[in-house]
Amino acid sequence: MRKAIYASGTTAALFLVLNWALANSLPEAWRNWGYSRAIELDPTNQPRLVSFAVTPEVYPHAQTDLQDLRLIDNYGSQVPYLLHARTGSSRSEQRGTRLLESSFTPGRFTQVVLDIGEKAPFHNAVQVVTPEQDFIAWVEVAVSDNAKSWRIVGDRAPIFRFRKEQREGNQTVPYSESNARYIRLRILDAGKRFPVTSAEASYHVTEEAERAPVPVPMAPEAQVGPQTSVWRADLGAATRPISEVRLEVEQAEFHRAVRVHSSKDGQEWGLNASGEIYRFRQGDKLQEWLRIDFPQTRERRYWRVEVLNGSDLPLEGARPALYTTPQRVIFWQKPGRSYRLLYGQSQAKAPQYEMARLTDRKTIESALPSRLGTEEVNTAYADPRPWTERHPGVIWVALGIAVALLGLSALQAMRR
Repeated sequence: MRKAIYASGTTAALFLVLNWALANSLPEAWRNWGYSRAIELDPTNQPRLVSFAVTPEVYPHAQTDLQDLRLIDNYGSQVPYLLHARTGSSRSEQRGTRLLESSFTPGRFTQVVLDIGEKAPFHNAVQVVTPEQDFIAWVEVAVSDNAKSWRIVGDRAPIFRFRKEQREGNQTVPYSESNARYIRLRILDAGKRFPVTSAEASYHVTEEAERAPVPVPMAPEAQVGPQTSVWRADLGAATRPISEVRLEVEQAEFHRAVRVHSSKDGQEWGLNASGEIYRFRQGDKLQEWLRIDFPQTRERRYWRVEVLNGSDLPLEGARPALYTTPQRVIFWQKPGRSYRLLYGQSQAKAPQYEMARLTDRKTIESALPSRLGTEEVNTAYADPRPWTERHPGVIWVALGIAVALLGLSALQAMRR
């Protein structure tokens, strides 16, 4: 009786294991992909464009450039998709500008008036050209149609440069968009005339990039002197593309230079970007900038962030973090279909779908967001690598045997 119960229990357990394996195996055509995730979508009655972000958890098992990503439906058929990233953009158009006035009112400000001309095009920024080498100043911007009645469009924006510390800073003042003919700058330094060589108006169009934090902490390095604060991160073998460093700082006011480096091996480092972070207050106006961005960088395992303190104490409560630009998968959802993302195929080449050429940017931006489910391991996985790569030890053993046999043959020949 006990044997029968034991046998039936064993059979049931084996049946459950078999069912689990079948449930977590991909169709035969996709057995070389090691991992998959269901795409969580609401049902639809008609085809619609949807998207989801490739989460950081996918990267450890996918190829670095994601060329092994595949999308399949519930019938096991391959589904075309395109990869899209909101990397951000910036363009600037210069406006012809004539300097009408440069004057100083003692105890108040230096004033500069610019003329863009009749039928002035839209403008929203002005660059101040000055011979000053080390300074920080605050600028008020006003505009007018007749050079008599002025309306303020930019209140107390900072311009600065610190050449002694090799920091070029910023001398461009942004303000609310306007097509007024005249621009008035007031540089709010009451003590002396601020030298202005020229000023140039422009029209800036900026599209913010999409960013997502990388869940890898940056640890401070204790052996560095007080003039430089350094943090370091190891992304591990599965590197993620990095495009920005952001800093959280508890200190109320500061202005520091920052350098960002990366390395493949932790020994040879390359400079990715340098810039400045700051926070200060002028009256009731708070100005701050706490990020350093740069072109997205792949295949760099180690990252280092340096904050140059000069003669100041290290920043209070400074915590840098790495950010990436998420890659989004865009595809057409059809009624009655479910979908799954496959990855983890070391030999796969990037697919070539015509969808990327047929879908414009506006359509891409209209895609409805969805998300990835939890990772599932393909229990029927078959390693796609050639036999020799999967069994390198056997090759070396065979080579050793061959060498030994050759040596034995040579020894026998010498004895003859």
